[in-house]
Amino acid sequence: MDRKINFVIVLMAALAALAAYNIAYGLKMGEIRGRLHWVALADDPTRFWNVVVGNALNIAASLAIMWLLNSRSRR
Repeated sequence: MDRKINFVIVLMAALAALAAYNIAYGLKMGEIRGRLHWVALADDPTRFWNVVVGNALNIAASLAIMWLLNSRSRR
């Protein structure tokens, strides 16, 4: 039971860090200043696909980390 609680705490910390990074990156790039991110990307197809691939890799990495933490907690 204690390992399961540790897993949830680590997972929540990782998700909070990811959210903080996304907000900081958006502020730095000027994408959180009232304009819609996906609409702004319509004018630049290369950047649009870079964002799509980047988000897909981010989701895959997050799932891999969750799976790794879950598999380590079972041992």
